[in-house]
Amino acid sequence: MANNNDNQVLKRITRQIYDQRPIMPSDRRTHYRIERANGGFLCDLWFLTRGCIHDASGGCTMCNYGKGSTEVSQDKILDELQKIVKKLPWAFEDFLLTPSGSMLDTREVPYEMRDSLKKILKDIKAKRFIIETRADTVTEGNIDFLKNILPEAEKYIEIGYESGNNWILRNCINKGTDTETFEKAVKIAHEAGVKVTANVAAGIPFLSERAAIREAVFSVNKAFEQGADSVVLFPYHVKRGTLLEVLYRHQWYQCISLWSLVDILMRVPESRLDQIQISWYKDYFGEEQSNIFVSATTCQNCRQDIVDLLDKYREHPSVESLRRLSEYECECKRSWQENLEEQSEGIEYDKIEIIYRRLAAEYHIEDEVLEKELQFMKRTIRG
Repeated sequence: MANNNDNQVLKRITRQIYDQRPIMPSDRRTHYRIERANGGFLCDLWFLTRGCIHDASGGCTMCNYGKGSTEVSQDKILDELQKIVKKLPWAFEDFLLTPSGSMLDTREVPYEMRDSLKKILKDIKAKRFIIETRADTVTEGNIDFLKNILPEAEKYIEIGYESGNNWILRNCINKGTDTETFEKAVKIAHEAGVKVTANVAAGIPFLSERAAIREAVFSVNKAFEQGADSVVLFPYHVKRGTLLEVLYRHQWYQCISLWSLVDILMRVPESRLDQIQISWYKDYFGEEQSNIFVSATTCQNCRQDIVDLLDKYREHPSVESLRRLSEYECECKRSWQENLEEQSEGIEYDKIEIIYRRLAAEYHIEDEVLEKELQFMKRTIRG
């Protein structure tokens, strides 16, 4: 039975793209990184699974966190994770455990693997313990995983909220969930004593950069209204093996400027800044280990300065660290402002329809499927 949150044109295209992706190399089963954030150290510990089930069925337009296999050796992964954890020498502000999919989807991370992870992480010291999962995997039964792991840590679930507009979730991202699903997940989490972080997108495809800024500000505010305890702003990269890559190569998409990320932060309420983090404004893995090949940036003259200032904001989210960013001047900042003034702030349906028709022709989507989706999109659009 089709999920009405799935856009059948995007779903069929992203499934074709997924099918062409190579499976993750068998020797890339785990990875970790440590950086400064929120006044301390953050550890992000990643492990390979079969991958996101939504992704495999025809998923999000921007996502490629690794195409796993059902033959992934859990024993080898757990052994590598154990060796990594033994090397970690200090207490963390944040400890993030991230599979290549959803932590609470038992098809990706089975119950027995969760039990093993609890044992492996038993000696980790962290103020906050965070997992990532899709909103539709949060259930009263699944959330039990968090009750006995790192008992001294505050527990967080990080969810890909992306946008507070269901039309955009369906027709620009193909998220497969809606904001109501997120709100339900927040309620379940809060009842279990678990907090929720909403990951909000900066640079949604099929929107102008100006519209993407407006959408991000709206979505930050709506996520808080729906009960989110914190927000992380994510500028989209272009990753290989995604529809976003196709859009980019056809010149139908470009990453936002890092000035747009600063602008979004400037537009949210100051009282919320200590609850708003930023991430992926740079590639943490480098070309050899990453599918990313285009990222949000500024000009070469100021890029390193801006990234350094964003690093300082990430370490200490505050009005003061944001002020340093907003006061920085460069010629590329003025060009960015001039370009924004020429753009639409709303959803430009006519332009989106043109791209859909060209994509449908390229990926051999039946006319009946295309016309049905376009009619539905036009009928339900709201800016």
